[in-house]
Amino acid sequence: MKNLMKAATVVLVAFMMACSGGGDTPKAVAENFLKSYSKLDFDGAKKYGTEETGKLLDMMSSLTKMMPDSAKKEVKTEITAEKVDGDKATVTYKEAGKDGDQTLNLVKVDGKWKVAMSKDGMNGGSGAGGMDSGATTMDSTASAASADTTKK
Repeated sequence: MKNLMKAATVVLVAFMMACSGGGDTPKAVAENFLKSYSKLDFDGAKKYGTEETGKLLDMMSSLTKMMPDSAKKEVKTEITAEKVDGDKATVTYKEAGKDGDQTLNLVKVDGKWKVAMSKDGMNGGSGAGGMDSGATTMDSTASAASADTTKK
């Protein structure tokens, strides 16, 4: 009977370790991030992002509040690939209704995987998570325009 209890305890501990450890892979973090993001739950998505990602999500949250409800639709995504290179990872995914793959970049922060979006990445279209890059493009254009007027 004692051996049965020991075996059951070992199995239970192994199961608990497997469940808790599996949630911090780049793929799992990207899935959770995309699930929250697709529902326009920016606060939820921030939990899976770096500090810079959080700032971009705050900006997008403000812009989304101005959108009509009819434009706010949940987007289904499917992870198609995961590539880990040390403390960096790339997760590729497809968005329902769109051609081509999109990517999310992730980095390890304090031992945990975090989605790493940047303003520059949004402008380039890669890693934008299906976001409209117009808001950030406008910022960089405005900066360039103001720089041009000071030269004249």
